[in-house]
Amino acid sequence: MTKKDPYIALICTHCEFFKEDDIDLECAAFKVLKSMLQRGVITPEEIKDVLG
Repeated sequence: MTKKDPYIALICTHCEFFKEDDIDLECAAFKVLKSMLQRGVITPEEIKDVLG
């Protein structure tokens, strides 16, 4: 599942509300971060720094 969408592995797996069986649900924070990543506003490393 997370192998299909690297954004989920990067962002969602750190969230206390994330459930493997609710993969079709997307919260607003995920949508914003995914959009920012796609546009190059932030990098995966910056997200890892914050969550790590």
